[in-house]
Amino acid sequence: MKGFLTVFFIFVSFFAFGQDFDRELNKANSKFFDENYQDAIEEYQKLIDSGIGDTIQRSWAYGYVGVCFQKLSQVNEAKENYRRAIDMGTPCPGFYSKLLAIYKSERSIEGQEFVLLSKKKNMPHEYRKTMKSLAYLYVNSKQFNKLLTTCDELIEWDPENYKYHYFKAISYQKLKNIEKAKLEYRKAIELKSDDVNSNMNLGMILFLKANKTYDVAVDKYEAIAKPTDDDYQLCKKKLAGARNKMREAEPFLVISYKLKPNKNLKSALFNLYRKCSEHAKANNYQ
Repeated sequence: MKGFLTVFFIFVSFFAFGQDFDRELNKANSKFFDENYQDAIEEYQKLIDSGIGDTIQRSWAYGYVGVCFQKLSQVNEAKENYRRAIDMGTPCPGFYSKLLAIYKSERSIEGQEFVLLSKKKNMPHEYRKTMKSLAYLYVNSKQFNKLLTTCDELIEWDPENYKYHYFKAISYQKLKNIEKAKLEYRKAIELKSDDVNSNMNLGMILFLKANKTYDVAVDKYEAIAKPTDDDYQLCKKKLAGARNKMREAEPFLVISYKLKPNKNLKSALFNLYRKCSEHAKANNYQ
């Protein structure tokens, strides 16, 4: 019986504290909604200093203090209080959105990553959406190792999304793993045949390698003072192999050029057709 009464009184105490917190929060909120932001900050701060309420409840107070400071154009103070609310695990999506918007306006990659990683942890129902936002943050900020692991998880949920394979391909390409990059570009193209960037990047990877092989073969042959027939046949064989490799690049270059012409693609197609002795086609890209 004594143990039961102890538990009962603890429960009543927590319930009373919860009611006290809500009452004081509503008092501060009334000043906030009346746009008396400085007075609201003082009320929220009193509530925080009182120690009543649990961690999540107090996180709301910190978040509202952040909003008030932002309304008063005191951005540093706003950021500080939003971060406190988020560190305490606030479930309010608005606090994350407001802090994220501030960091975006400041172009702070570190700040944006903090918000998104915290949101992923604190708001499980927003997990997938937040992972997608992280992928775009990592690709735009060129954090390719992080982008790879993020895309692996996204692809597990949505393997038919060409964009995630494209992001993986970019990561591998920037990290100098060209073979894996080619595989991911091909997967992206399988899922979306007219994706300009995947076609362009894959086409340029294939063409540049073949073009280098072609030029090296020519340079080596021309460097021989008195080339023999064997030298000529070897060069001819290497050039034929390089042309075949250029042909692999051709469809990707053509598709991307039709969709989004640019000087690099034009130059690549001109050289491809010239070296493959298709001069009429080459003239279209002069």
